[in-house]
Amino acid sequence: MVQGGGTTVLVDCGFSVKQTTSRLNALGVAVETIDALLVTHEHGDHVGGVIPLAHRFDLPVYASHGTHRALAERDLEQRLARVIVPAEELVVGDLAVLPVPVPHDAREPTQYVISHAGVAVGILTDLGHVTPFVVESYRKCNAILVESNHDAEMLRNGDYPQRLKRRIAGKFGHLSNAQTAGFLEEVVHDALTHVVIGHISEQNNAKEPLQRTFTELEKLIPNFAYATQTHGIGWTQPLAISV
Repeated sequence: MVQGGGTTVLVDCGFSVKQTTSRLNALGVAVETIDALLVTHEHGDHVGGVIPLAHRFDLPVYASHGTHRALAERDLEQRLARVIVPAEELVVGDLAVLPVPVPHDAREPTQYVISHAGVAVGILTDLGHVTPFVVESYRKCNAILVESNHDAEMLRNGDYPQRLKRRIAGKFGHLSNAQTAGFLEEVVHDALTHVVIGHISEQNNAKEPLQRTFTELEKLIPNFAYATQTHGIGWTQPLAISV
C-alpha cells in the first residue's frame, strides 16, 4: 500500500477480503479509503483477492492489457478495468504512476514507480533479471521495495522439482539475493533512504544468506528492512509505504 497526498493505492492483493481488511485495520487504515488497485501481473499470489476486493468496494483496477485479459477470465467487471500502457506515466489521484515492464513469465507484467511532490517509491517484485530500463526507472527512487526471492545455493540444493527450480532461477523467474544486491548497487544514491527486501521465499531463502549478501548495502542505506511473508512491515516514509 502506498499513500501520497490524499490518494491511497494498493499494489496487488493475494489475500482474501477478510485478510486484507484485517491487515489494513492493523495499520489503522479502513479499506474504504483505498482509491485504486494497481496490478503487476496475473499470478494467483498477486491477484487472488483483487477481484473480490474491487467488486466489494467498487475499486478501479489498473493493469496492462495482457494482465486485464487474464483478469477478464476471472470475471472482473469491465467497468472497473483501467488499461495502462507500460513505460507510459499516468496519474491516479494525487500520484504519478510509471508502469515499468519487466521480464517475468506472465502475459504483460509491469512493476511500478509511484511519485508525489518530488518523492518516488519503487515497487519491484517478480522479475527474472534486471534490464537497463528497470535500472533507469528506479534510479530516481527515494524508497524501494524489491524482491530478493531466493539464495541460489539453497534453491539448487532444495526439494523443489527441477522444472520449478529452472523456472525460478531463469531469466523470466525471480531475482536471487546476488541479483538484487547487484541491482541495488546500480541504483543506490544519497537520496535513496529506504529499502525493503521482500517476496522472500520461505523455502529457498533465510536470514543468514540475506544479511550476508546485503551487509555492505545496509551500511550505505539508512533504513534497510526485511519484509517476511508472515509479518510484512509497518508504515515506512517516504511517501508512505506498507507491505
